[in-house]
Amino acid sequence: MNEDADQIRPGRQQPEQPPVKVTAPEPPKRTFSYWARRLLACNPFYLVSAALLLYGCYRISTEPEVLRQDSLHLFFNFGSIQFYELLLVITAIFLARRRIWYDSTLLVGLENLLLIVPFILISQGALVGQQLKEKHLTMQLCVVAGILAALRMGGLKRFMGKLNFPPRAILLGAAFVIVNVTLPALYRGLHESKVGTQVEAGAAYYTNEFAWMLLLPGLCTLALLVPLAVNKGELWPERGWLPGGMFALWLAGTAVHLYCLGYIYDFNLRGELIAPALWAVVWIVHRLAADMKLSLVRETVLLIPPLLATFVALSSGGNKVFLSLTVLNALIYGIICFGRGNQVALHLLVISITALVGGFPQEWGHRLFSGFNRAECVWGAVAAYGLFWATRSRNPASGVFGGLIAGLVVGIGLGDHANAVHWAIQSGLVALLMHSLRWEDRNHTVAGGLRALACGIWAAHAFLWMHTGGALWMTCCMAAPLALAYILGRLITGQWGPRIVPLAVALVILSGPGDASAIKVRSFSTGVLAVIGSFLLFAMGTIAAVTRHRCRRE
Repeated sequence: MNEDADQIRPGRQQPEQPPVKVTAPEPPKRTFSYWARRLLACNPFYLVSAALLLYGCYRISTEPEVLRQDSLHLFFNFGSIQFYELLLVITAIFLARRRIWYDSTLLVGLENLLLIVPFILISQGALVGQQLKEKHLTMQLCVVAGILAALRMGGLKRFMGKLNFPPRAILLGAAFVIVNVTLPALYRGLHESKVGTQVEAGAAYYTNEFAWMLLLPGLCTLALLVPLAVNKGELWPERGWLPGGMFALWLAGTAVHLYCLGYIYDFNLRGELIAPALWAVVWIVHRLAADMKLSLVRETVLLIPPLLATFVALSSGGNKVFLSLTVLNALIYGIICFGRGNQVALHLLVISITALVGGFPQEWGHRLFSGFNRAECVWGAVAAYGLFWATRSRNPASGVFGGLIAGLVVGIGLGDHANAVHWAIQSGLVALLMHSLRWEDRNHTVAGGLRALACGIWAAHAFLWMHTGGALWMTCCMAAPLALAYILGRLITGQWGPRIVPLAVALVILSGPGDASAIKVRSFSTGVLAVIGSFLLFAMGTIAAVTRHRCRRE
Protein backbone atom coordinates (compact mmCIF):
# COMPACT_ATOMS: atom_id res chain seq x y z
CA MET A 1 0.00 0.00 0.00
CA ASN A 2 2.81 2.41 0.83
CA GLU A 3 4.48 1.74 -2.48
CA ASP A 4 1.22 2.38 -4.28
CA ALA A 5 0.71 5.61 -2.36
CA ASP A 6 4.21 6.75 -3.22
CA GLN A 7 3.52 6.13 -6.90
CA ILE A 8 0.37 8.26 -6.93
CA ARG A 9 1.65 10.93 -4.51
CA PRO A 10 1.49 14.42 -6.08
CA GLY A 11 4.84 15.87 -7.07
CA ARG A 12 6.51 12.53 -7.48
CA GLN A 13 8.18 12.17 -10.86
CA GLN A 14 6.67 9.39 -12.91
CA PRO A 15 8.90 7.22 -15.07
CA GLU A 16 9.03 8.33 -18.69
CA GLN A 17 7.03 6.22 -21.09
CA PRO A 18 8.63 5.31 -24.40
CA PRO A 19 7.13 7.32 -27.31
CA VAL A 20 4.58 5.48 -29.34
CA LYS A 21 5.59 5.24 -32.98
CA VAL A 22 2.71 5.91 -35.33
CA THR A 23 3.34 4.37 -38.69
CA ALA A 24 1.33 5.44 -41.67
CA PRO A 25 -0.41 2.62 -43.48
CA GLU A 26 1.42 1.52 -46.55
CA PRO A 27 -0.30 2.46 -49.81
CA PRO A 28 -1.68 -0.49 -51.70
CA LYS A 29 0.58 -1.89 -54.31
CA ARG A 30 -0.57 -0.84 -57.77
CA THR A 31 -0.45 -4.18 -59.46
CA PHE A 32 -1.96 -5.16 -62.77
CA SER A 33 -5.23 -6.08 -61.08
CA TYR A 34 -5.41 -2.61 -59.50
CA TRP A 35 -5.08 -0.84 -62.86
CA ALA A 36 -7.46 -3.31 -64.47
CA ARG A 37 -10.12 -2.48 -61.87
CA ARG A 38 -9.58 1.26 -62.40
CA LEU A 39 -9.90 0.83 -66.14
CA LEU A 40 -13.06 -1.22 -65.84
CA ALA A 41 -14.52 1.37 -63.47
CA CYS A 42 -14.25 3.96 -66.26
CA ASN A 43 -16.01 1.52 -68.63
CA PRO A 44 -13.93 2.16 -71.78
CA PHE A 45 -16.01 -0.29 -73.81
CA TYR A 46 -18.59 2.35 -74.68
CA LEU A 47 -15.91 4.75 -75.93
CA VAL A 48 -14.17 2.07 -77.99
CA SER A 49 -17.55 1.00 -79.38
CA ALA A 50 -18.35 4.53 -80.62
CA ALA A 51 -14.89 4.94 -82.12
CA LEU A 52 -15.16 1.56 -83.86
CA LEU A 53 -18.53 2.54 -85.33
CA LEU A 54 -17.15 5.76 -86.82
CA TYR A 55 -14.15 3.92 -88.21
CA GLY A 56 -16.40 1.29 -89.78
CA CYS A 57 -18.55 3.95 -91.47
CA TYR A 58 -15.41 5.56 -92.84
CA ARG A 59 -14.08 2.29 -94.22
CA ILE A 60 -17.42 1.44 -95.86
CA SER A 61 -17.55 4.82 -97.58
CA THR A 62 -14.04 4.34 -99.00
CA GLU A 63 -14.32 0.70 -100.09
CA PRO A 64 -16.49 0.36 -103.22
CA GLU A 65 -16.43 -3.43 -103.10
CA VAL A 66 -18.43 -3.51 -99.85
CA LEU A 67 -21.52 -1.90 -101.38
CA ARG A 68 -21.70 -1.48 -105.14
CA GLN A 69 -23.65 1.77 -105.21
CA ASP A 70 -22.65 5.04 -103.60
CA SER A 71 -26.19 5.67 -102.38
CA LEU A 72 -26.11 2.37 -100.48
CA HIS A 73 -22.99 3.60 -98.66
CA LEU A 74 -24.88 6.64 -97.51
CA PHE A 75 -28.02 4.80 -96.43
CA PHE A 76 -26.09 2.07 -94.63
CA ASN A 77 -23.90 4.53 -92.69
CA PHE A 78 -26.83 6.85 -91.96
CA GLY A 79 -28.97 3.97 -90.71
CA SER A 80 -26.14 2.54 -88.63
CA ILE A 81 -25.50 5.86 -86.88
CA GLN A 82 -29.20 6.47 -86.21
CA PHE A 83 -29.74 2.96 -84.83
CA TYR A 84 -26.61 3.25 -82.65
CA GLU A 85 -27.74 6.60 -81.24
CA LEU A 86 -31.20 5.20 -80.49
CA LEU A 87 -29.52 2.30 -78.72
CA LEU A 88 -27.45 4.78 -76.68
CA VAL A 89 -30.56 6.62 -75.51
CA ILE A 90 -32.50 3.45 -74.62
CA THR A 91 -29.55 1.97 -72.75
CA ALA A 92 -28.91 5.23 -70.88
CA ILE A 93 -32.54 5.36 -69.72
CA PHE A 94 -32.40 1.67 -68.74
CA LEU A 95 -29.23 2.15 -66.67
CA ALA A 96 -30.63 5.31 -65.06
CA ARG A 97 -33.73 3.40 -63.97
CA ARG A 98 -31.42 0.88 -62.30
CA ARG A 99 -29.48 3.77 -60.66
CA ILE A 100 -26.27 3.06 -62.55
CA TRP A 101 -25.50 6.74 -62.82
CA TYR A 102 -21.94 6.88 -64.15
CA ASP A 103 -22.54 4.63 -67.16
CA SER A 104 -25.88 6.26 -68.01
CA THR A 105 -24.22 9.72 -67.95
CA LEU A 106 -21.40 8.41 -70.12
CA LEU A 107 -23.93 7.24 -72.70
CA VAL A 108 -25.64 10.64 -72.65
CA GLY A 109 -22.28 12.21 -73.42
CA LEU A 110 -21.72 9.82 -76.32
CA GLU A 111 -25.17 10.66 -77.70
CA ASN A 112 -24.34 14.37 -77.69
CA LEU A 113 -20.95 13.63 -79.23
CA LEU A 114 -22.61 11.80 -82.13
CA LEU A 115 -25.51 14.23 -82.48
CA ILE A 116 -24.00 16.10 -85.46
CA VAL A 117 -22.45 13.04 -87.17
CA PRO A 118 -25.57 12.15 -89.23
CA PHE A 119 -25.58 15.64 -90.74
CA ILE A 120 -21.94 15.21 -91.75
CA LEU A 121 -22.93 12.01 -93.53
CA ILE A 122 -25.75 13.88 -95.26
CA SER A 123 -23.29 16.53 -96.43
CA GLN A 124 -21.18 13.80 -97.98
CA GLY A 125 -24.25 12.21 -99.53
CA ALA A 126 -25.41 15.55 -100.95
CA LEU A 127 -22.65 15.43 -103.53
CA VAL A 128 -23.53 11.79 -104.25
CA GLY A 129 -27.15 12.80 -104.67
CA GLN A 130 -26.16 15.34 -107.28
CA GLN A 131 -24.37 12.67 -109.25
CA LEU A 132 -27.44 10.40 -109.07
CA LYS A 133 -29.80 13.27 -110.02
CA GLU A 134 -31.80 12.77 -106.79
CA LYS A 135 -32.72 16.37 -106.03
CA HIS A 136 -34.72 15.78 -102.85
CA LEU A 137 -32.37 13.31 -101.18
CA THR A 138 -30.51 15.93 -99.15
CA MET A 139 -33.56 17.72 -97.78
CA GLN A 140 -35.35 14.49 -96.90
CA LEU A 141 -32.40 13.10 -95.00
CA CYS A 142 -31.90 16.43 -93.19
CA VAL A 143 -35.50 16.52 -92.02
CA VAL A 144 -35.40 12.88 -90.90
CA ALA A 145 -32.14 13.39 -89.00
CA GLY A 146 -33.49 16.54 -87.32
CA ILE A 147 -36.70 14.83 -86.22
CA LEU A 148 -34.83 11.82 -84.84
CA ALA A 149 -32.39 14.07 -82.96
CA ALA A 150 -35.29 15.99 -81.40
CA LEU A 151 -36.99 12.74 -80.35
CA ARG A 152 -33.83 11.39 -78.75
CA MET A 153 -33.17 14.60 -76.81
CA GLY A 154 -36.80 14.72 -75.71
CA GLY A 155 -36.66 11.10 -74.59
CA LEU A 156 -33.60 11.75 -72.44
CA LYS A 157 -35.27 14.75 -70.85
CA ARG A 158 -38.54 12.87 -70.27
CA PHE A 159 -37.30 9.55 -68.92
CA MET A 160 -34.11 10.60 -67.08
CA GLY A 161 -35.49 12.83 -64.35
CA LYS A 162 -32.10 13.22 -62.66
CA LEU A 163 -30.43 14.54 -65.84
CA ASN A 164 -29.25 18.14 -65.49
CA PHE A 165 -30.73 19.25 -68.80
CA PRO A 166 -32.61 22.56 -68.19
CA PRO A 167 -35.05 24.05 -70.72
CA ARG A 168 -32.51 26.66 -71.81
CA ALA A 169 -30.07 23.91 -72.78
CA ILE A 170 -32.83 22.20 -74.77
CA LEU A 171 -33.42 25.41 -76.75
CA LEU A 172 -29.70 25.75 -77.43
CA GLY A 173 -29.55 22.15 -78.63
CA ALA A 174 -32.53 22.78 -80.91
CA ALA A 175 -30.72 25.80 -82.39
CA PHE A 176 -27.67 23.67 -83.22
CA VAL A 177 -29.88 20.99 -84.79
CA ILE A 178 -31.65 23.59 -86.97
CA VAL A 179 -28.33 25.04 -88.13
CA ASN A 180 -26.94 21.61 -89.03
CA VAL A 181 -30.19 20.65 -90.79
CA THR A 182 -29.97 23.79 -92.95
CA LEU A 183 -26.29 23.72 -93.87
CA PRO A 184 -26.21 20.58 -96.10
CA ALA A 185 -29.23 21.69 -98.13
CA LEU A 186 -27.89 25.23 -98.46
CA TYR A 187 -24.43 24.14 -99.63
CA ARG A 188 -25.94 21.60 -101.99
CA GLY A 189 -28.22 24.18 -103.64
CA LEU A 190 -25.42 26.73 -104.05
CA HIS A 191 -23.04 24.08 -105.37
CA GLU A 192 -25.26 23.54 -108.40
CA SER A 193 -24.70 27.17 -109.51
CA LYS A 194 -20.95 27.13 -108.79
CA VAL A 195 -18.60 27.05 -111.78
CA GLY A 196 -15.15 25.45 -111.36
CA THR A 197 -13.23 24.47 -108.24
CA GLN A 198 -11.33 26.52 -105.65
CA VAL A 199 -13.47 29.53 -106.50
CA GLU A 200 -12.89 32.86 -104.73
CA ALA A 201 -16.15 34.60 -105.62
CA GLY A 202 -19.81 33.84 -106.05
CA ALA A 203 -22.73 32.95 -103.78
CA ALA A 204 -21.28 29.60 -102.66
CA TYR A 205 -17.91 31.14 -101.75
CA TYR A 206 -19.40 34.00 -99.76
CA THR A 207 -21.81 31.66 -97.99
CA ASN A 208 -18.87 29.58 -96.80
CA GLU A 209 -17.10 32.77 -95.64
CA PHE A 210 -20.25 33.89 -93.83
CA ALA A 211 -20.64 30.52 -92.11
CA TRP A 212 -17.11 30.59 -90.70
CA MET A 213 -16.75 34.29 -89.87
CA LEU A 214 -20.24 35.12 -88.59
CA LEU A 215 -22.37 32.01 -88.04
CA LEU A 216 -19.84 29.95 -86.07
CA PRO A 217 -18.76 32.90 -83.82
CA GLY A 218 -22.45 33.63 -83.28
CA LEU A 219 -22.99 30.06 -82.12
CA CYS A 220 -20.01 30.46 -79.80
CA THR A 221 -21.62 33.46 -78.13
CA LEU A 222 -24.61 31.28 -77.24
CA ALA A 223 -22.36 29.85 -74.53
CA LEU A 224 -23.25 32.94 -72.49
CA LEU A 225 -26.79 31.54 -72.27
CA VAL A 226 -25.68 28.17 -70.90
CA PRO A 227 -26.79 27.77 -67.26
CA LEU A 228 -23.99 28.22 -64.75
CA ALA A 229 -22.23 25.15 -63.33
CA VAL A 230 -24.50 24.53 -60.35
CA ASN A 231 -24.74 20.99 -59.05
CA LYS A 232 -28.30 19.76 -58.51
CA GLY A 233 -27.03 16.84 -56.48
CA GLU A 234 -24.16 14.44 -55.94
CA LEU A 235 -25.14 12.00 -58.67
CA TRP A 236 -23.38 11.95 -62.03
CA PRO A 237 -26.42 13.11 -64.08
CA GLU A 238 -26.88 16.03 -61.66
CA ARG A 239 -23.40 17.53 -62.13
CA GLY A 240 -23.33 21.23 -62.93
CA TRP A 241 -20.90 20.93 -65.83
CA LEU A 242 -23.22 18.76 -67.95
CA PRO A 243 -25.00 21.64 -69.82
CA GLY A 244 -21.68 23.30 -70.64
CA GLY A 245 -20.12 19.99 -71.66
CA MET A 246 -22.99 19.17 -74.02
CA PHE A 247 -22.81 22.66 -75.51
CA ALA A 248 -19.08 22.20 -76.15
CA LEU A 249 -19.79 18.90 -77.97
CA TRP A 250 -22.44 20.53 -80.14
CA LEU A 251 -20.15 23.42 -81.01
CA ALA A 252 -17.22 21.13 -81.84
CA GLY A 253 -19.46 18.94 -84.00
CA THR A 254 -20.77 21.98 -85.91
CA ALA A 255 -17.22 23.18 -86.55
CA VAL A 256 -16.27 19.74 -87.89
CA HIS A 257 -19.40 19.79 -90.04
CA LEU A 258 -18.37 23.13 -91.59
CA TYR A 259 -14.90 21.75 -92.26
CA CYS A 260 -16.39 18.71 -94.02
CA LEU A 261 -18.65 20.93 -96.12
CA GLY A 262 -15.67 23.00 -97.20
CA TYR A 263 -13.68 19.88 -98.02
CA ILE A 264 -16.52 18.34 -100.04
CA TYR A 265 -17.27 21.49 -102.02
CA ASP A 266 -13.60 22.54 -102.57
CA PHE A 267 -13.25 25.50 -100.21
CA ASN A 268 -9.87 26.01 -98.58
CA LEU A 269 -9.74 26.26 -94.78
CA ARG A 270 -7.66 29.36 -94.05
CA GLY A 271 -6.48 30.87 -90.81
CA GLU A 272 -8.69 33.93 -91.07
CA LEU A 273 -11.76 31.66 -91.17
CA ILE A 274 -10.89 29.99 -87.86
CA ALA A 275 -9.74 33.15 -86.05
CA PRO A 276 -13.17 34.77 -85.35
CA ALA A 277 -14.61 31.65 -83.70
CA LEU A 278 -11.41 31.04 -81.75
CA TRP A 279 -11.37 34.68 -80.66
CA ALA A 280 -14.99 34.45 -79.51
CA VAL A 281 -14.32 31.24 -77.57
CA VAL A 282 -11.38 32.61 -75.59
CA TRP A 283 -13.24 35.80 -74.69
CA ILE A 284 -16.26 33.77 -73.56
CA VAL A 285 -13.97 31.61 -71.42
CA HIS A 286 -12.65 34.80 -69.80
CA ARG A 287 -16.18 36.02 -69.17
CA LEU A 288 -17.29 32.71 -67.67
CA ALA A 289 -14.20 32.69 -65.47
CA ALA A 290 -15.22 36.12 -64.14
CA ASP A 291 -18.76 34.86 -63.49
CA MET A 292 -17.40 31.89 -61.57
CA LYS A 293 -15.28 34.33 -59.52
CA LEU A 294 -11.93 32.72 -60.06
CA SER A 295 -8.80 34.28 -58.61
CA LEU A 296 -7.62 37.59 -60.03
CA VAL A 297 -4.42 35.98 -61.31
CA ARG A 298 -6.29 33.40 -63.39
CA GLU A 299 -8.68 36.02 -64.69
CA THR A 300 -5.75 38.23 -65.70
CA VAL A 301 -3.90 35.38 -67.41
CA LEU A 302 -7.02 34.68 -69.47
CA LEU A 303 -6.69 38.16 -71.02
CA ILE A 304 -3.72 36.99 -73.09
CA PRO A 305 -5.31 34.27 -75.33
CA PRO A 306 -7.61 36.76 -77.18
CA LEU A 307 -4.53 38.67 -78.30
CA LEU A 308 -2.86 35.47 -79.51
CA ALA A 309 -6.04 34.37 -81.31
CA THR A 310 -5.92 37.40 -83.60
CA PHE A 311 -2.55 36.31 -85.00
CA VAL A 312 -4.18 33.19 -86.44
CA ALA A 313 -5.79 35.53 -89.01
CA LEU A 314 -2.49 37.23 -89.90
CA SER A 315 -1.93 35.80 -93.40
CA SER A 316 -1.56 37.12 -96.92
CA GLY A 317 -5.30 37.49 -97.41
CA GLY A 318 -6.52 37.71 -93.84
CA ASN A 319 -5.21 41.07 -92.74
CA LYS A 320 -8.70 42.62 -92.77
CA VAL A 321 -9.94 39.98 -90.33
CA PHE A 322 -6.85 40.53 -88.19
CA LEU A 323 -7.47 44.28 -88.25
CA SER A 324 -11.12 43.88 -87.21
CA LEU A 325 -10.37 41.50 -84.35
CA THR A 326 -7.50 43.67 -83.13
CA VAL A 327 -9.73 46.76 -83.08
CA LEU A 328 -12.26 44.82 -80.99
CA ASN A 329 -9.46 43.65 -78.69
CA ALA A 330 -8.26 47.22 -78.23
CA LEU A 331 -11.78 48.36 -77.29
CA ILE A 332 -12.27 45.53 -74.78
CA TYR A 333 -8.81 45.96 -73.26
CA GLY A 334 -9.45 49.70 -72.95
CA ILE A 335 -12.72 49.10 -71.09
CA ILE A 336 -11.05 46.60 -68.73
CA CYS A 337 -8.02 48.85 -68.21
CA PHE A 338 -9.80 52.11 -67.47
CA GLY A 339 -12.81 50.51 -65.80
CA ARG A 340 -10.96 48.14 -63.46
CA GLY A 341 -7.45 49.62 -63.39
CA ASN A 342 -5.91 46.39 -64.72
CA GLN A 343 -2.28 47.02 -65.67
CA VAL A 344 -2.01 43.82 -67.73
CA ALA A 345 -4.95 45.04 -69.81
CA LEU A 346 -3.04 48.30 -70.36
CA HIS A 347 -0.06 46.35 -71.69
CA LEU A 348 -2.30 44.34 -73.99
CA LEU A 349 -4.07 47.52 -75.13
CA VAL A 350 -0.78 49.05 -76.23
CA ILE A 351 0.27 45.80 -77.93
CA SER A 352 -3.06 45.71 -79.79
CA ILE A 353 -2.64 49.29 -80.99
CA THR A 354 0.89 48.44 -82.07
CA ALA A 355 -0.37 45.34 -83.88
CA LEU A 356 -2.86 47.51 -85.78
CA VAL A 357 0.05 49.33 -87.39
CA GLY A 358 1.90 46.11 -88.19
CA GLY A 359 -1.17 44.35 -89.59
CA PHE A 360 -2.48 47.20 -91.71
CA PRO A 361 -3.77 45.80 -95.03
CA GLN A 362 -1.26 46.17 -97.84
CA GLU A 363 -3.72 47.58 -100.38
CA TRP A 364 -5.01 50.17 -97.91
CA GLY A 365 -1.46 51.25 -97.17
CA HIS A 366 -0.68 51.82 -100.86
CA ARG A 367 -3.81 53.95 -101.20
CA LEU A 368 -2.69 56.20 -98.36
CA PHE A 369 1.07 56.16 -98.98
CA SER A 370 2.64 55.22 -102.29
CA GLY A 371 5.81 54.02 -100.57
CA PHE A 372 4.05 51.82 -97.99
CA ASN A 373 6.31 48.99 -96.86
CA ARG A 374 5.12 46.10 -94.68
CA ALA A 375 8.47 45.41 -92.99
CA GLU A 376 9.05 49.06 -92.08
CA CYS A 377 5.49 49.27 -90.78
CA VAL A 378 6.00 46.27 -88.50
CA TRP A 379 9.30 47.56 -87.15
CA GLY A 380 7.76 50.98 -86.63
CA ALA A 381 4.96 49.41 -84.59
CA VAL A 382 7.45 47.50 -82.44
CA ALA A 383 9.46 50.68 -81.91
CA ALA A 384 6.32 52.60 -80.92
CA TYR A 385 5.53 49.95 -78.32
CA GLY A 386 9.04 50.13 -76.86
CA LEU A 387 8.98 53.94 -76.87
CA PHE A 388 5.63 54.02 -75.07
CA TRP A 389 6.84 51.88 -72.18
CA ALA A 390 10.14 53.73 -72.04
CA THR A 391 8.30 57.01 -71.49
CA ARG A 392 6.28 55.53 -68.61
CA SER A 393 9.41 54.88 -66.53
CA ARG A 394 11.37 57.46 -64.51
CA ASN A 395 14.59 55.50 -64.77
CA PRO A 396 17.39 57.23 -66.77
CA ALA A 397 18.19 53.90 -68.43
CA SER A 398 14.69 53.88 -69.93
CA GLY A 399 15.33 57.39 -71.23
CA VAL A 400 18.50 56.24 -72.99
CA PHE A 401 16.60 53.31 -74.44
CA GLY A 402 13.80 55.58 -75.65
CA GLY A 403 16.29 57.98 -77.19
CA LEU A 404 17.96 55.17 -79.12
CA ILE A 405 14.60 53.96 -80.43
CA ALA A 406 13.58 57.47 -81.50
CA GLY A 407 16.89 58.03 -83.28
CA LEU A 408 16.73 54.67 -85.09
CA VAL A 409 13.14 55.20 -86.19
CA VAL A 410 13.87 58.66 -87.61
CA GLY A 411 17.10 57.53 -89.28
CA ILE A 412 15.52 54.47 -90.92
CA GLY A 413 12.43 56.43 -91.89
CA LEU A 414 14.38 59.14 -93.71
CA GLY A 415 16.52 56.57 -95.51
CA ASP A 416 18.89 58.22 -98.01
CA HIS A 417 18.01 61.78 -97.08
CA ALA A 418 21.01 64.13 -96.97
CA ASN A 419 20.48 65.13 -93.35
CA ALA A 420 19.11 61.77 -92.13
CA VAL A 421 21.98 61.20 -89.69
CA HIS A 422 21.68 64.69 -88.20
CA TRP A 423 17.91 64.38 -87.82
CA ALA A 424 18.33 60.98 -86.14
CA ILE A 425 20.91 62.25 -83.63
CA GLN A 426 18.84 65.33 -82.81
CA SER A 427 15.66 63.28 -82.39
CA GLY A 428 17.33 60.78 -80.07
CA LEU A 429 18.83 63.52 -77.88
CA VAL A 430 15.56 65.47 -77.72
CA ALA A 431 13.68 62.31 -76.71
CA LEU A 432 16.27 61.65 -74.00
CA LEU A 433 16.06 65.21 -72.63
CA MET A 434 12.25 65.18 -72.67
CA HIS A 435 12.37 61.94 -70.69
CA SER A 436 14.88 63.54 -68.28
CA LEU A 437 12.27 66.07 -67.18
CA ARG A 438 10.59 63.21 -65.25
CA TRP A 439 13.77 61.86 -63.65
CA GLU A 440 14.06 61.86 -59.87
CA ASP A 441 17.64 63.01 -59.36
CA ARG A 442 17.63 62.17 -55.65
CA ASN A 443 16.97 58.51 -56.45
CA HIS A 444 19.47 58.21 -59.33
CA THR A 445 22.96 59.58 -58.78
CA VAL A 446 23.80 59.56 -62.49
CA ALA A 447 20.70 61.49 -63.54
CA GLY A 448 22.17 65.01 -63.28
CA GLY A 449 25.44 64.11 -65.00
CA LEU A 450 23.69 62.23 -67.79
CA ARG A 451 21.34 65.16 -68.42
CA ALA A 452 24.23 67.65 -68.53
CA LEU A 453 26.15 65.37 -70.91
CA ALA A 454 23.13 65.05 -73.20
CA CYS A 455 22.63 68.85 -73.20
CA GLY A 456 26.27 69.42 -74.10
CA ILE A 457 26.23 66.87 -76.93
CA TRP A 458 22.93 68.29 -78.23
CA ALA A 459 24.22 71.88 -78.35
CA ALA A 460 27.58 70.83 -79.84
CA HIS A 461 25.91 68.77 -82.55
CA ALA A 462 23.55 71.66 -83.36
CA PHE A 463 26.56 73.96 -84.00
CA LEU A 464 28.20 71.21 -86.08
CA TRP A 465 25.01 70.73 -88.09
CA MET A 466 24.70 74.43 -88.80
CA HIS A 467 28.34 74.61 -89.80
CA THR A 468 28.00 71.72 -92.27
CA GLY A 469 25.01 73.08 -94.16
CA GLY A 470 22.00 72.92 -91.85
CA ALA A 471 19.29 75.59 -91.90
CA LEU A 472 18.09 77.66 -88.95
CA TRP A 473 14.57 76.21 -89.06
CA MET A 474 15.92 72.71 -88.53
CA THR A 475 17.34 73.33 -85.06
CA CYS A 476 14.29 75.40 -84.15
CA CYS A 477 12.05 72.44 -85.05
CA MET A 478 14.04 70.22 -82.72
CA ALA A 479 14.19 72.73 -79.85
CA ALA A 480 10.51 73.70 -79.92
CA PRO A 481 9.06 70.36 -78.64
CA LEU A 482 11.51 70.29 -75.72
CA ALA A 483 10.74 73.92 -74.81
CA LEU A 484 7.01 73.17 -74.95
CA ALA A 485 7.44 70.10 -72.74
CA TYR A 486 9.44 72.16 -70.25
CA ILE A 487 6.67 74.77 -70.00
CA LEU A 488 3.93 72.12 -69.73
CA GLY A 489 5.87 70.51 -66.90
CA ARG A 490 5.81 73.83 -65.06
CA LEU A 491 2.04 74.17 -65.59
CA ILE A 492 1.30 70.60 -64.46
CA THR A 493 3.63 70.23 -61.48
CA GLY A 494 3.93 73.90 -60.47
CA GLN A 495 7.75 73.67 -60.47
CA TRP A 496 10.38 74.46 -63.04
CA GLY A 497 12.50 71.62 -64.29
CA PRO A 498 16.32 71.54 -64.39
CA ARG A 499 17.65 74.91 -65.55
CA ILE A 500 20.24 73.34 -67.80
CA VAL A 501 17.47 72.24 -70.16
CA PRO A 502 16.26 75.77 -71.17
CA LEU A 503 19.91 76.80 -71.42
CA ALA A 504 20.53 73.99 -73.89
CA VAL A 505 17.36 74.98 -75.81
CA ALA A 506 18.65 78.56 -76.10
CA LEU A 507 22.08 77.39 -77.31
CA VAL A 508 20.52 75.14 -79.94
CA ILE A 509 18.26 77.91 -81.21
CA LEU A 510 21.20 80.31 -81.33
CA SER A 511 23.44 77.78 -83.05
CA GLY A 512 22.40 79.08 -86.48
CA PRO A 513 22.98 82.80 -85.78
CA GLY A 514 26.11 81.93 -83.79
CA ASP A 515 27.64 80.01 -86.70
CA ALA A 516 26.83 82.86 -89.10
CA SER A 517 28.35 85.42 -86.69
CA ALA A 518 31.50 83.31 -86.33
CA ILE A 519 31.92 83.28 -90.10
CA LYS A 520 31.62 87.07 -90.25
CA VAL A 521 34.00 87.55 -87.31
CA ARG A 522 36.69 85.67 -89.22
CA SER A 523 36.68 88.42 -91.84
CA PHE A 524 37.39 91.17 -89.26
CA SER A 525 40.83 92.62 -88.61
CA THR A 526 42.81 91.13 -85.75
CA GLY A 527 43.39 94.58 -84.29
CA VAL A 528 39.69 95.39 -84.29
CA LEU A 529 38.93 92.12 -82.53
CA ALA A 530 41.59 92.84 -79.92
CA VAL A 531 40.06 96.25 -79.19
CA ILE A 532 36.58 94.80 -78.85
CA GLY A 533 37.93 92.10 -76.59
CA SER A 534 39.61 94.63 -74.34
CA PHE A 535 36.34 96.50 -73.81
CA LEU A 536 34.53 93.26 -73.04
CA LEU A 537 37.13 92.23 -70.48
CA PHE A 538 37.00 95.68 -68.92
CA ALA A 539 33.23 95.36 -68.48
CA MET A 540 33.61 91.95 -66.94
CA GLY A 541 36.22 93.24 -64.50
CA THR A 542 33.95 96.07 -63.42
CA ILE A 543 31.10 93.64 -62.79
CA ALA A 544 33.41 91.46 -60.72
CA ALA A 545 34.56 94.40 -58.63
CA VAL A 546 31.01 95.51 -57.89
CA THR A 547 29.76 92.05 -56.89
CA ARG A 548 32.85 90.91 -54.94
CA HIS A 549 31.59 92.09 -51.56
CA ARG A 550 28.32 90.19 -52.03
CA CYS A 551 30.18 86.95 -52.63
CA ARG A 552 32.20 87.50 -49.44
CA ARG A 553 29.06 88.05 -47.35
CA GLU A 554 27.57 84.85 -48.62
